[in-house]
Amino acid sequence: MSTQRKKVMISGALALFVLLGVLVSGCEPKAGDPGPQGEAGALGPKGDTGAQGPKGDIGTANVIYSPWTSVSFSGSGTLYNGTLTAPKITQEAVDKADIRVYWSESGRVLTLPYAESIGSTTYTVHQRIYVGRVDFRASYALSTQQFRYVIIPGGTPSGRLAGVDLTNYAAVKEAFNIPD
Repeated sequence: MSTQRKKVMISGALALFVLLGVLVSGCEPKAGDPGPQGEAGALGPKGDTGAQGPKGDIGTANVIYSPWTSVSFSGSGTLYNGTLTAPKITQEAVDKADIRVYWSESGRVLTLPYAESIGSTTYTVHQRIYVGRVDFRASYALSTQQFRYVIIPGGTPSGRLAGVDLTNYAAVKEAFNIPD
């Protein structure tokens, strides 16, 4: 076969490949609307349980507490009254929660109701809880005093809180992470 003929054959083959390339590249489909959603596949096997998350911050277990608030008393003889406005005490709290009242007196915190006998005299301070307020009654003259209330939703603590002595302010403060 002559060199000339080989060149023609190679040129023809190249031309054929170029022609096929142009024809194939021009055969792209026209873009159309997407087809309908197919059916969901079968549910796969359950995956492995994830790693334990980090321990969360200490919370207050939805406990609501008031700031220490000054209450003035007035009265005479053996009956002195005071009132603490308590907007967080709702009807639901009165009906379902455990509401505790604490009294900061001379550097110590006491749980109400309070009673102490000195000699033949008994000194008492007790509270009555209403929606929106706490009324106090004392059997002796009191000046302005500091009180706070703590609302523990649900009435009775359970789990790790079941052992908390709710009559001990320090224990309540620690268990529910209540600031001073």
